[in-house]
Amino acid sequence: MRVLFIGDVMAEPGLRAVSLHLPDIRGEYDLVIANAENSARGKGISKRAYRTLIEAGVDLITLGNHAWDHKDVYELIETAPIIRALNYPPGTPGKGYWVFTHGEERLLVVQVMGRVFMDPLDSPFLALDRLLEEVEAEYVLVEVHAEATSEKYALAHYLDGRVSAVLGTHTHVPTLDAVILPGGTAYQTDVGMTGTYHSVIGGETETFLARFLTGRPQPFRAAKGPARFHATELVFENGKVRAISPYIWEEPWTPSEY
Repeated sequence: MRVLFIGDVMAEPGLRAVSLHLPDIRGEYDLVIANAENSARGKGISKRAYRTLIEAGVDLITLGNHAWDHKDVYELIETAPIIRALNYPPGTPGKGYWVFTHGEERLLVVQVMGRVFMDPLDSPFLALDRLLEEVEAEYVLVEVHAEATSEKYALAHYLDGRVSAVLGTHTHVPTLDAVILPGGTAYQTDVGMTGTYHSVIGGETETFLARFLTGRPQPFRAAKGPARFHATELVFENGKVRAISPYIWEEPWTPSEY
């Protein structure tokens, strides 16, 4: 089973990157997952952003701490192939996991949110313990949407040998630490951002500079510019991950275009 996980899709450049490139490679994968919590103008998800991703070939969408920034999500999350963090309190709309069937094998995809420098949700460690006792699958892919690299690494080691892969999202900075841990679990601290890197983590550079130089709040504006597609490939075989590989594509462009 071949799976492609697309890192945080950021605003119009991110949607454009997915629309331009994913259809060309979609046939190589059994399942395509995309984090889209920043797909609608940089914060949250909208019906338009959802349709763009699905039409391009995305099978499953994950969210994050900006999950609720657009009211469209409340309608989408109840029926569409979208998951939010598992460790939200009971009663939160939507689902924290998804089960994908490929032949006779099942892949459990689950997202948890970190708590360090983020919202004080339930423990992602204990939430995953409970889920792994309740849901059985040949393979388990855990997305950790978190700020602190230490929390991501700790969770990966905690789960090593119990899940197939742990992939980090949220910081919008791709890391070159893709590895298979001693217990057999594949791990990468952050898949990276799908969007324009002519920015400050996807935001307009001038606005962020004004914030840092003045110390005063500034309105958020998503950056424009050439798109870059960041993802991670996973190959599942015989009960474990056989390979983990970062994947990058850049939109052809000339400076005059932007």
